[in-house]
Amino acid sequence: MKYIGVSRKRGQGRYYFIVEFTHKRKRYSMGYYKDPKEAAKAYDLFVIKNELDRKTNFFKKKLAY
Repeated sequence: MKYIGVSRKRGQGRYYFIVEFTHKRKRYSMGYYKDPKEAAKAYDLFVIKNELDRKTNFFKKKLAY
């Protein structure tokens, strides 16, 4: 998959995209999406909001000075 934190699954004859990852031994799952871009944006917003030390797909993190 070309987006960080997004994987493609198949269920009931169609594909969907799931956002899930592990960070510091804790598992995060943010649901299922029809579009991979939508899933990647949800991943980015979660990482930024929770200030996790992970790369993002689209959005830039604010640097703390």
